[in-house]
Amino acid sequence: MAVEIIRILSDLHYGDPFSRVRSLPDLRPLFAGADRIVFNGDSLDTRVCPDGRDAAETRRLFLEFVHQEIPRYSLLTGNHDADISTTHHLDLLGGVVLVTHGEILFADLVPWGHDQPRLGEFFRQELAALAPAEREALEPRLAAGKRACARLQLPPDAPPRTGWDRARHTARKFWPPSCALAMAQAWLRLPALAADFACRHRPGARFLVVGHTHLPGVWIRRNLVIINTGSFCPPFGSYAVDVSPFHVVVRRVRHGRDGFGLGRIVASFALAPAGEGPSPSAASMPELAPAP
Repeated sequence: MAVEIIRILSDLHYGDPFSRVRSLPDLRPLFAGADRIVFNGDSLDTRVCPDGRDAAETRRLFLEFVHQEIPRYSLLTGNHDADISTTHHLDLLGGVVLVTHGEILFADLVPWGHDQPRLGEFFRQELAALAPAEREALEPRLAAGKRACARLQLPPDAPPRTGWDRARHTARKFWPPSCALAMAQAWLRLPALAADFACRHRPGARFLVVGHTHLPGVWIRRNLVIINTGSFCPPFGSYAVDVSPFHVVVRRVRHGRDGFGLGRIVASFALAPAGEGPSPSAASMPELAPAP
């Protein structure tokens, strides 16, 4: 009997001038060998783009492409595409693997952004509108976070035309220094926050797959494997996660002139019997630090 492989990708940011995804067909090699593709948020930006990009056209092109190219796929929402679907998380293998974009791990959703005060306030307003019992329940809380993200308007940002434009755009993300500090703190806090989140909402899960912070890595906390798939935007790379009934395998995504492809294995976990923790296979122990 053939074993189903579910492949998880996130943070494509298609349509963003700074994304490495310039052409959707370049993604085709990443679909090979998988029975189902899960796009775990921030696949594109569905908000109005003040830099001249047509968000509606980008959305149409992306949805047409995945519908034509991938027989089975799931679109999960992120903070940039909060209305791309109504699916905010997935429980795979009967709850062994929890997949969600990751902004919900943070009290202010995107604590490093220039719009953090407004976004945090939007999230608090959305939570306040819920019944008290719903505020800590997974689905209502996730949906509140997505509504908050959808309310945030993008700031004006001219499309880059030169290398200098790209460098200036990158520098703005780290300025003032408080933004850079908040980003570094988010990277450091993510494993602990992810473990707390899973313990609260899915105590039986043995893997949590997120994106959002753009820094790929694999960590083990409290018998839970936390995988961040990184981003298709510079400066860091991205991972693809394959989930099957017997293994969870993390691979680098390589990028070259011929598009994208699956690179070397970063970590491979044999699924242990119920009640036991995931065990790294002899072939590849997990990287416990983020990889560029």
